[in-house]
Amino acid sequence: MERVTMTGVLEMPGVRRVPYREFYPRFRELIGRGRREHLAIYTGMSFDPDAVERALPHARERRARGVRLRTIAPVGSAEPDISPEDLAALDGDHRRLVRPPLCLDIIDRRVAMLPLDPGCPEGDQLEVWAPSLVAGLLALFERQWAAARPLDSGLTSRELAVIGLLAEGCTDAVVARTLGISERTVTSTVRGLLDRYGARSRFQLAAILSVPRDTVSSR
Repeated sequence: MERVTMTGVLEMPGVRRVPYREFYPRFRELIGRGRREHLAIYTGMSFDPDAVERALPHARERRARGVRLRTIAPVGSAEPDISPEDLAALDGDHRRLVRPPLCLDIIDRRVAMLPLDPGCPEGDQLEVWAPSLVAGLLALFERQWAAARPLDSGLTSRELAVIGLLAEGCTDAVVARTLGISERTVTSTVRGLLDRYGARSRFQLAAILSVPRDTVSSR
């Protein structure tokens, strides 16, 4: 999993600290200004029906403006019980990743919002508009996007989790410990995917599933 640290960022120009109590008004303001693209990574998704109802008008309006939305969430995250149209407005082009490294929103490739402490998403936030820092966060998002899988990929949650951890370079033993399953189950899952996709090796499977080959463990 990619590690992210914010050490020393506050001293840099083009960055400011946003107290958590001010985060949502500022976030809504930035989203309202967006005209082209909104990229988002979530480290967790739990849907309160009231919160979904509050978010939907903003999501619909964003979609009506033609803003392209791409989102990443953890494998196994819940989905709200809403219409497909509203789900598309909330999630856009959506993929799942085993362990997203941090919460992140990037608006129009010009400004980003992320937690000051990546381990505390409900704490104070950073608003970043320094071009070099935004470029780095964009690169981070694209790496996570390349490693993530669409919900309609045809893979089960377990298969997504196994492939995602292997893509991080984890061995079968580490995958087994992380998911709370046996190493034999991991091996069986990989073997089943190899057979399903007609792949002769894990590296070929990675290529078929568009997983970066240089990160996949051979065992």
